Amino acid sequence: MNATAKKLVTIEPPFIFKNGSVFNDPITIAYETLGTLNTKKNNAILVTTGLSPSAHIASSIDDSSPGWWESIVGKDKPIDASQYFIICVNSLGSCFGSSGPSSKDPKSGKKYRLSFPEISIEDIASSIKPVIDGLGIERLKAIVGPSMGGMTALSLIKQFPGITDDLVLISAASSSRPFSIALRSLQRSMITSDPQWEEGNYNQDDLPLEGMKHARFLGMITYRSPTEWNKRFGRKLIQNIAERADLFGNRFQIQDYLKRRSDDFISDFDPNSYLYLSNAIDAFDFAEDCDDIEETVENLDLNRVLIIGVEEDYIFPFQCQEDLYNAFSTQKYSVDLLKLPSINGHDSFLVDNENFGNALAKFFK
Repeated sequence: MNATAKKLVTIEPPFIFKNGSVFNDPITIAYETLGTLNTKKNNAILVTTGLSPSAHIASSIDDSSPGWWESIVGKDKPIDASQYFIICVNSLGSCFGSSGPSSKDPKSGKKYRLSFPEISIEDIASSIKPVIDGLGIERLKAIVGPSMGGMTALSLIKQFPGITDDLVLISAASSSRPFSIALRSLQRSMITSDPQWEEGNYNQDDLPLEGMKHARFLGMITYRSPTEWNKRFGRKLIQNIAERADLFGNRFQIQDYLKRRSDDFISDFDPNSYLYLSNAIDAFDFAEDCDDIEETVENLDLNRVLIIGVEEDYIFPFQCQEDLYNAFSTQKYSVDLLKLPSINGHDSFLVDNENFGNALAKFFK
């Protein structure tokens, strides 16, 4: 099987969500692949995504536009598409082809909006399994889960203990800490308090853009680190700013940068999808049914585990990765923990290509 552009898998109803909701419409899951699946079907690597990415992880012959992990995934790159068959799935609840609040109810022709059931990380993981099954893959070579995708990866191995040989968790956690829960709660409040949100029934031509901008602005501040902000911007002012222009607005270059990045984001991402996935991150607890993480990882069928983090991560601090390492280290498989010298905070895996590329290339070679 060769690389293709976006594909769709349909999960026939009923789909039972973690909270007990029974969904009686078909569910669509979008995914993309790179590379060639070998005859033994044992060279597949699944990459699970963070909150905002689509399934378009890297450019291909069918879609030459850059993917969200273009520097890491592809031919002769750290996750090598000339050696592995790489699968990237758009999460259930997202707005890039998979079913969620922004997709249409086939009966009414209108968007589900808040009538779509509450989504959990466990639901996202279970909706990925039909993609793997549909490709005829019994066991993955590896699952790579950055950020929220790390939670999805953890849920996959918990629900399907024999699904993969290797596991790579990047800037991930077994559950969210109070600081990041508080942060995401404020981001959600920024969206839902926007008058244009209309209890989720906003008009596509009149989106709650101010709420989304503020939520993304706040997120961008904490996705990176103070060290990076100091080095990149310091106290540099915007050039040629008019006297008393925008008195309480953008005067510093960092303000202008964050505003522009926020404006770019809101043109692509659906507000309700953001709310659903943000809420799912806060609710996830890998050890929910057990006394601790150590008990949760007992009897998993894994060969190797690699856990990567950075020092200045305010979303999932390095202690989260240490906790995962300590739990997995109690088992029989090989476990490694890397603390990379990246100054880019939680988003380091997206921008620090040298450190993360070297670590992943070494693991997969």
